[in-house]
Amino acid sequence: MTRILRETIANLLIVGFCFVMLIWAIPTYTPPHPGYGASPALVANVAVGIMMVMAGLSLVRLLLARFAGKTLPPAEGQFPEEAQSTGFTQVGRVNLPHLGRFIIPSVLLVVVIEYLGYVPAAFAFLMVIQYFIGSRKWLQMTVLSIILVAVMYVIMRYGFGVPVPGPELFE
Repeated sequence: MTRILRETIANLLIVGFCFVMLIWAIPTYTPPHPGYGASPALVANVAVGIMMVMAGLSLVRLLLARFAGKTLPPAEGQFPEEAQSTGFTQVGRVNLPHLGRFIIPSVLLVVVIEYLGYVPAAFAFLMVIQYFIGSRKWLQMTVLSIILVAVMYVIMRYGFGVPVPGPELFE
C-alpha cells in the first residue's frame, strides 16, 4: 500500500467521522440551548467543522497527486521506506521526557483549574509550557501569559457568555 493510498483512506475516514458527528452525534447529545449565551453545540460544531475542512483539503491534495500520477515530495515523507534521501529521520522515535513535559502540565491544568480558577491555573500553565519549550525571558513570558489569559477570559466569559471554570474573579 502506497503512502498516498494510506493517507487517502485515513482522510476519507476522518471526513466520514466528522460528517457523522455533525449530522447525528452532536445534535443528538448536545443539551438544549438555555436561551442565552452561545449554543452548547457551538464549540463542538466549530472544532469538528475545522477538522472536516482540513481533512477535506488534504484529501483534495492527495487525490490530485494520485490522478496526476505524481508522488508526494520526499521532504514530506513520514515513512522512511518511501523517502528518497538517506538523511536522519525522527519517524518511529518517541521522546517520552519531551512528551511528558506537555502531557503532565496539561493534566495538571485540568485538575488545578477547579480549585484555583481559570486565571491563575491558565497563567501557571502557560508559564510552565513556555519554560519547557526553551523560553527563559521571564518578563516576556509573564506579559505573554497575562495577555493570552486575559484575552481568552474576555472572549469566553463576555463574548460567548460561557462561564469559565473555578471561582469568578470579575463580576
